[in-house]
Amino acid sequence: MQNVTKFLEMAASLLIFCIALTFLLYQTRLLNDFIMAIKAQISNQDIFYEQERSLDEIQEGKVSYAEVIATLFGDLDYDIQINNMTILKENYNCQIFDFTTVPKREYTKSYQYDSSGNIVKVIYKS
Repeated sequence: MQNVTKFLEMAASLLIFCIALTFLLYQTRLLNDFIMAIKAQISNQDIFYEQERSLDEIQEGKVSYAEVIATLFGDLDYDIQINNMTILKENYNCQIFDFTTVPKREYTKSYQYDSSGNIVKVIYKS
C-alpha cells in the first residue's frame, strides 16, 4: 500500500512539473512574440540614427548631404524635390536611382502642404 501511495505522489509531482514546464515554454513564446511585435513597430518609425545638431541648424532646417542620401535609401513617404529635380514616391526605386545626380552640398529642408495641412512634398534646396 505504501508503494502505491509513493507511486501516486511521484506521478502527481511529475504531472505538476510537466504542466509547469509547458506553461513556462508557452509564456516564453508569448513574450518572444511580444518583443518581435514591438521591434517591428519601432522599425516602422524610420528612426535609424541620432545625430547631434545645434538648435540653430534645426530651426533653419539645415540638412547635410548624408541625410538626404539616407532619406533616399528607404521607401519614400512623400514626393521629394532636390533643387529642380522632383522624385515621385510612386515611381521611386532606390535600387535603380542614380545617387550621383544629387549634388554634394548642404541643403535647407522645407515642406509643401495640401489644403488639409498634410505634407505633400519635402523640398531640399542648396
